[in-house]
Amino acid sequence: MDLLRSALDRRRHGTHYADRMHRILGVCQDCGLLWHEERVSYRNGQVELRRVDDVEPVGEVVVTPQYEKYGLRVRPRVLNRIKNLGPQFAYALNVPTTTVEVDGNVVYVRVPRPGADQDPLVTFEQAWRIAPDIPRGSVLLGIDEDHQQLVLDLTAPSSAHAAVIGMTGSGKSTLIRTMVLSAQMIGGAEIALFDPSRGLRPLSGHPSVWRGGMFRSAEECELGLEVLANSIGRRRRGLMYVIVDEVPDLVAQRPRIKDHLARIAQAGRHAGMHLILGAQHPLATELGSTTLRNIAVRLVGRVADRNAAYNATGRRDTGAETLRGRGDFIVVNGATLRHFQAAYVPDDWLRRWVARFPPREPRLPVRPARSPSHVGSSGRGLDEIPDSVVEEIRRFMRKNGRRPSLNWVYRMTRECLPSGGFGRDKAQRAIDAAVEGLG
Repeated sequence: MDLLRSALDRRRHGTHYADRMHRILGVCQDCGLLWHEERVSYRNGQVELRRVDDVEPVGEVVVTPQYEKYGLRVRPRVLNRIKNLGPQFAYALNVPTTTVEVDGNVVYVRVPRPGADQDPLVTFEQAWRIAPDIPRGSVLLGIDEDHQQLVLDLTAPSSAHAAVIGMTGSGKSTLIRTMVLSAQMIGGAEIALFDPSRGLRPLSGHPSVWRGGMFRSAEECELGLEVLANSIGRRRRGLMYVIVDEVPDLVAQRPRIKDHLARIAQAGRHAGMHLILGAQHPLATELGSTTLRNIAVRLVGRVADRNAAYNATGRRDTGAETLRGRGDFIVVNGATLRHFQAAYVPDDWLRRWVARFPPREPRLPVRPARSPSHVGSSGRGLDEIPDSVVEEIRRFMRKNGRRPSLNWVYRMTRECLPSGGFGRDKAQRAIDAAVEGLG
């Protein structure tokens, strides 16, 4: 804790901060917002003018890894005008930009710290050490502006699903990796990983990973999400996190993924499934407004402009377009808005994790064949034979010069398929398919 406090330095006093506070108050005075005169009438008929302060300094400056926050107590009559003074504050302080935000009865002027891009950021170990006993069902995010550990409780009804949104350099993938690693360390949950960018591959070898590995291609992701969506209502699962990164890219390649995600977002909480989606831009186009309404928590990093900030957060004037990247995030959940610094997993930590749990390929589920659509068809269609099974039979035939027995096909499929071994009819169809392919 002492190391963390010295690294982050929660509160500071000094001439630098006092000078900046005076400049902020000077802008308010120049704009006629610092104080006003009120006419006071007494019963004896006497009238006098009394000065009333509209803006007062709080007296403390909150310092985070990337910002200094100067607090002001502002009367409601001038609040809207104060909120629009960001450019004037930036000019007076000689900084590129400032943000004005409201937190309860205090208005904060957020000023980027000089040289913050070179400062050491919050590591996973630092954030974890603050309170290592994170309850099951929660994942670690990082450290908030009060230098307290920030976690997301996915089992709460108001935060069952989350979306991580941020453009390149915002720290989106870093935050998702932190959430996955914390879930694996906490335990008690199964984790389904879908990531075509392969950023989560170092964490795919842990025993908690669903089907033993990370789904990478769009085809694999569609198949895995279809299985999860279809399992809702059939049997009660334990706690499961379904983590899907690069959602727009996956939906563009496989549009049916949109339907699977919609179903999980709508009914997954009752089956113990909790979505964590990742994207570089707002998801309204790819998922639709109905699905987004079921994703209450938005973890938003740097975005392109104010329109993108509104689409990503669902709220106006969040200041997401002014975030600095490198793990600078806000979490929006209904009326709650908090800034935090996402914790990052260092490379040496990842190397040790990979050495302990080497990444693996997933056991792909078998998709049942669809029933024929012609008139008079009834019953369930025949299951498709996986290509991996057909290729294994062909390998046997090339090596031995003959067809395998039905018992051999049963033993082979029982070992390599999670659905179990093939029966006699299905094994015979698999052999026929292999022979046909050989010509």
